Amino acid sequence: MNIKKYSDPHKNSGFRDAITHGVTKFLSTATYSPENLIIATEEKLKVMRGIIDRDRTFWGRLKNKFNGEKPDRILVDGGMLIQLFEVSKQTCPYTLTPNHQYTIPYSDFFELYRKLSLVLAPEKTVRLDDLG
Repeated sequence: MNIKKYSDPHKNSGFRDAITHGVTKFLSTATYSPENLIIATEEKLKVMRGIIDRDRTFWGRLKNKFNGEKPDRILVDGGMLIQLFEVSKQTCPYTLTPNHQYTIPYSDFFELYRKLSLVLAPEKTVRLDDLG
């Protein structure tokens, strides 16, 4: 697993960004119920699937680059990552801070989701095709 701390390239660039940073920092410390954790993780995977699909064309790659989206890594709040590891009964190989943001490879994030689903909803069949 390759989790990296995210550093915003546009940090401290104005009043609006300061507000956005504050809201992001506040929301990153929010805790999810187990059911909402599955839903939030599924939504992140769906958004990421769209980024991956867009990256197949020149214009899609250009749009992804303009939006700062990368098809191989997903941006996740530290609080959400910590909960994913805790609820899926795994130990994180890194020390995570709830109010920081991290990037994680799509495949690793999907694996966390799969293990979470096995713990919380074992009757649910999880395949990449279902999220697209």
